[in-house]
Amino acid sequence: MSARFFIEDKLKTGTLAFDGTEFHHMVRVTRHQIGDTVRLFDGAGKEADAEITFISRHSATLKVGKIESIPQDPGPHLVLAVAMPKLTRAGWLVEKAVELGVSRIIPIQTQRGVVDPRESKLETLRNTIVAASKQCGRSRLMEVSNVTSWQDFVNKTVPNYSTTVAHPGGMPLTSELVRTTLTEAAARHAEDKKVAEDSLLIVIGPEGGFVIEEVTQATARGARLVSLGTRILRMETAAIYAAVVFNSALSR
Repeated sequence: MSARFFIEDKLKTGTLAFDGTEFHHMVRVTRHQIGDTVRLFDGAGKEADAEITFISRHSATLKVGKIESIPQDPGPHLVLAVAMPKLTRAGWLVEKAVELGVSRIIPIQTQRGVVDPRESKLETLRNTIVAASKQCGRSRLMEVSNVTSWQDFVNKTVPNYSTTVAHPGGMPLTSELVRTTLTEAAARHAEDKKVAEDSLLIVIGPEGGFVIEEVTQATARGARLVSLGTRILRMETAAIYAAVVFNSALSR
């Protein structure tokens, strides 16, 4: 398989000027040369092979071949709402979420959350998404939403999904529960088109957990409480645990 490189502009056939971070990676890191073929993707489902025809100090020229449209993942889809950890751990969470096929991450602000995911931090995480997508062969970039307050989240987002909130005392998060919840999502969608038909929203709180008021607000909006086992997990571990259970449910 050809090495993959991300292009932010619309992918078109013909000659393409290639520079910036991805040029540096292509020429300085992976040591590609004139005549080599690489794989370009735009993060929105378009991919193409391209031949390197010229390399200068700061840029390259590529001849782009036939554009291929990669079908959208038919789902079901997993959305994670997370009280984001510090940057290094957040980067690990995002990288693994991309590899595990998570469709979207929603950073949430909670009472016990200690990290404010500012726009500069989110931009760094988006770069991590690109790198992880290149590595795992994902054609469409995982979405990272803008930071959402807990109040807006429970009022505007939770009602539109079949939602589970990780909290001690909840039902064990199992493959069977995931499948049951997805079936319920389809039934709810049949009655209310605003509800996502084939998506599950799993909510992961901060290191100190949710306060009782937050739990009450979420359950009042229809969320189900789930347990991730008897051990206390870091938030990024909890998020990946949930993604693994979700994928396990789909593989049976």
